[in-house]
Amino acid sequence: MLKNILKIVGVSCGYAAAVIGAGFASGQEIVSFFVRYGRHGMIGIFIACAAFFLFSCAVLCACARNRVYSYSDLLDAVFHRERVCGAIKLMTLVFAAASVCVMTACAGEMCEIVSGLPRIFGAALFTVLCGVIFFTGNRKIMKINSALGAVIILGIIFTCLYILRFREHQASASVVPIAASGAAYAGYNLLTAGTVLTGMSRNLSGRGEALLCSAASGLILFVMITLIWGVLEIYFGKINLGEIPMLTMAMRQHWALGAFYSVMLFFAVLTTGVSNGFGVIDIIGAKTGRTGAVLMLLTLSFCMSGAGFSNLINTVYRICGYIGAVLVFVLIIAFFRASKNIKMKKTVENGSILKKTVQKR
Repeated sequence: MLKNILKIVGVSCGYAAAVIGAGFASGQEIVSFFVRYGRHGMIGIFIACAAFFLFSCAVLCACARNRVYSYSDLLDAVFHRERVCGAIKLMTLVFAAASVCVMTACAGEMCEIVSGLPRIFGAALFTVLCGVIFFTGNRKIMKINSALGAVIILGIIFTCLYILRFREHQASASVVPIAASGAAYAGYNLLTAGTVLTGMSRNLSGRGEALLCSAASGLILFVMITLIWGVLEIYFGKINLGEIPMLTMAMRQHWALGAFYSVMLFFAVLTTGVSNGFGVIDIIGAKTGRTGAVLMLLTLSFCMSGAGFSNLINTVYRICGYIGAVLVFVLIIAFFRASKNIKMKKTVENGSILKKTVQKR
């Protein structure tokens, strides 16, 4: 029993870690997609977390039925069409590249906030660091992603609870596009989450554990998003939250809290950028060569970082989010149908075997 619980907790935290990127931990995503709508932002949070739960449930159940542990194999098994799979993989590639650009911009902002140096220096140093990792092909940094996810989860909860002891109030904002904003937030976050889920599905023994895991991960994400939203909604419009709102709030409370959050956020930026970068290089490197793929990605990310962290999230992430929301909706339906069809197929096969056995007797 304890072993099963630990497996469910492990997969749930791994999935949550895949969704929690540097944009999440920085608080800028939460501001862009939820906080700007005031208290009505909770509607978008509910929609986003419902999408996280449904997608996780659909993927894990489909993997359990098909005995498939690769996202590419799962897509091939469900759609049987190269064009559909190609379109999904293309959007995943676009978002992965966009994510590297956003992480480079975030590194620049962190450099300016922490050291006072211009953003271009931070972006340049981050580009060089990623370049060294990409050219050497050292993927060890990605192994700390799961452990880092647990640290970020606890760090975010602790930081938010620490800050929330200062209670203020703010009026609600207008809520017209909040539902679409919540769907878009889930859309771009889930574009690359399928790969993580399928890989971890081998640790679950059946549909029951898949449902429990999906519920637990949805709850973890809901708690963290709500806590960050609660902190930033209080101060939004009253003080300058800066480009990295949660780091701004942590530094306002205590230098030690700010230092802890800075280190945590730096590793989140690095692992997010590197993991997505390797994904881009693996896909386009087969056509352009590894060196060409690395140079193209680093040049693109460094140039795009000049647009600014919040601007990239409000434009690139939002565009990817709307497209991703449509794709995620299609995937959820397709995966649930695949699980149902396979179950019916097995029932029919079992019935045929039973009928043949009776006839022989």
